[in-house]
Amino acid sequence: MNNTSFDHLVMNCKKALVVGIGGGGDVIGSIPTVYYIKNILGKEVILGSLTWERWFLDPLPGPRSLEELEDVEILSCSTGLASSSTQIRGRNFLQASYVVEVLNEKVLLIDITGGVVNVLKGLLDTLKQLNIDLVVGIDVGGDVIARGKEPGLRSPLADSLMLAILAKLKTDYKIPSVVGFFGFGSDGELKQEELLKYLSEIAAKGGYLGAKGLSFEEVELMEKIMIKAKTEASKIPVDAFKGVFGERAIRKGKRHVFQSILSTLTFYLDPRVVFELSPLAQALKDSNSLKKANEQLHKIGIKMTELDYEIELEKQKK
Repeated sequence: MNNTSFDHLVMNCKKALVVGIGGGGDVIGSIPTVYYIKNILGKEVILGSLTWERWFLDPLPGPRSLEELEDVEILSCSTGLASSSTQIRGRNFLQASYVVEVLNEKVLLIDITGGVVNVLKGLLDTLKQLNIDLVVGIDVGGDVIARGKEPGLRSPLADSLMLAILAKLKTDYKIPSVVGFFGFGSDGELKQEELLKYLSEIAAKGGYLGAKGLSFEEVELMEKIMIKAKTEASKIPVDAFKGVFGERAIRKGKRHVFQSILSTLTFYLDPRVVFELSPLAQALKDSNSLKKANEQLHKIGIKMTELDYEIELEKQKK
């Protein structure tokens, strides 16, 4: 498969969109890529985020639709621009709102409640409106390259849905796209041995586009955001950058991760290759709602997704 490096893709674009694809907290893990594209490679870039916050920030199951948000500039059926005052109606601010406050730039919100078909429709409209010709999706932890049978996999739905979209952008619409992950196993879902094996398999098919480490400037920017924003998985690379090494408990002790200098890397991959190796993303490619996407994962043997987990938590509250 003919390919080019991540740096060359960026240098040949006019304007890039960098989206945190695994939920609201992944917008923070996208900061190093945004900084690199803007300040090192000198290209215009917009940061994006999903409207799905972790349970303790938004105690309703699933992501919020754009209609459930306050102070958002609607661009399409699945996208809108967040300001520093954008919040879930009557409740909390989004993690993206804190990012806007620090960067002083609006963040593109992506509402994935419509499944691959409807998200893609709105995203294509938005790319045209904003003159974006490169899309980069960043997952924190690396479970976007999961295959579905990993014992630690807990949140495959959002990642797989967005991977399917990134692959379709490149194959069906010839829009350059990249899928990346930051924080080597820092969400505690995939073991580092699994990540290394999968990366080698992706590289063998020509899908490895490069990697970069954290810089002092990027760490400083992330720490400014994390004064207000809440994230465990994106904080691990920051601590690793400062020399913290060894096993660490996250998610109230329910998961353990191993942090090292590897945690500071962002890997960039061809979404077509990752999609070809992902039964999860393949199962979701024609979904027209998040509910149907979730059901498709159940059909291929995924018993519990992040949506199922949140639904169970809501039942327990009652």
